[in-house]
Amino acid sequence: MKYMLGLDQGGTKTIAALADPSGRILSAGYAGGSCHSILGMDHSMDRVKEAVADALARAGAEAGEIASVHAGMTGADFPYEYSLLRNALRSATGVADVTVVNDCIIAYRGGTSSPTGAVLCIGTGTNAAILRPGAEPFVYGYHVRDDDSGGESLGSLALRAALDADVGLGPVTQLKPLILAHYGLADADALMEHWVQGKLGSKKHLAPLVFEAAGAGDEAAVRLVRDFGRRNARYVEAGLARFGIRADEAVVILSGSLFKARPAILTEAVADSLTAAHPGLRVAEAAYEPVVGAVLMALDRETGRPYPMQGQPLAASVAALGLFRTTE
Repeated sequence: MKYMLGLDQGGTKTIAALADPSGRILSAGYAGGSCHSILGMDHSMDRVKEAVADALARAGAEAGEIASVHAGMTGADFPYEYSLLRNALRSATGVADVTVVNDCIIAYRGGTSSPTGAVLCIGTGTNAAILRPGAEPFVYGYHVRDDDSGGESLGSLALRAALDADVGLGPVTQLKPLILAHYGLADADALMEHWVQGKLGSKKHLAPLVFEAAGAGDEAAVRLVRDFGRRNARYVEAGLARFGIRADEAVVILSGSLFKARPAILTEAVADSLTAAHPGLRVAEAAYEPVVGAVLMALDRETGRPYPMQGQPLAASVAALGLFRTTE
């Protein structure tokens, strides 16, 4: 039997899903994340090979049985990168039929089959896209400002809030003791020293602490998340206005790990901002993980029409493999 391979590569993880022509997903394989423009194409493709090999082994299938690859790749931003990634994936998988889109596009398909709408993905980083019938998606990519970009940005903002609180530049916040405990440091002076010396590493690991503090009622943390959500919503608001998309014809899909965080302050802030700017706009979290969106896009092409979001046997296999996005 010939299979379709859905692929999702982000900064944190790479997932490969092997599906048959009926839509049944046989297996999902996992590897670490990568981005070709940051870590190099070889690193990116090595992670792809690991995820694909894992998916094949779990399904008891052979690489030669893969007929097509539909990939959502972080770092697919400029036109030339799509060609580079297609060629690299052909070499890495041995499959000639390869389609590449930005990873936020498969996240959108994991939430809807509507041809008109937008997607906002907030995970390790942030990306957004506007989709219209008969036109290439507009993907924000590097238009997203660093202060708005995902868990890395939210963590950095939390770090700054903790340091500001220590010298009276900001309100007292539980973020300070939480962050000190996270790094095992005694006081804010040590925290500042480690930050200046580049010893703190990635700040994305601080993002869960922001939601922990917010859930405990910390006003500074709540305000930080709400402001962060409103700033991210602007990308979708501006895109819908720029392309003249009416609220009654669009759906906005939210995806990415930060939208899974509880309490759902981020989701609420984004939705409230979007519906205030575009009354009547439908905002929904994606039901499926983005890799399922890649499989759905492959099925759309295979069948010549949108594959039903809850169609069987896809939905049953998604449940069996744990590929529903969960917010618990």
